[in-house]
Amino acid sequence: MEDKDTIRDAINALYKGAGIKATFDGEVNEKVALILGQLLTDINSCSMAFKWVPHPTLTGATISWLAKNLTRSTIESFKDTQSFTCARVRILQYKTPLELASLGL
Repeated sequence: MEDKDTIRDAINALYKGAGIKATFDGEVNEKVALILGQLLTDINSCSMAFKWVPHPTLTGATISWLAKNLTRSTIESFKDTQSFTCARVRILQYKTPLELASLGL
């Protein structure tokens, strides 16, 4: 699987795990990776239940960093996680920025 497909799968798994009926099918670029990294950091602050979510480096997440750190089992965990209110709010807050970043904006 290509790195960009892994990132797209992770975003969609987060949406599904939070009960959000949306599909991210935009272009995965470095700005999308950076925003996804910020989202993962924010989700981590929601609850001890999310402490297993990987932390991006100080310079921010990149496509290659995300692809290496978001393993298939992590992505599957997103899909199987119960919808926590805090995580759902965070994911919804990042939905539009992810879409805009995929358009290069």
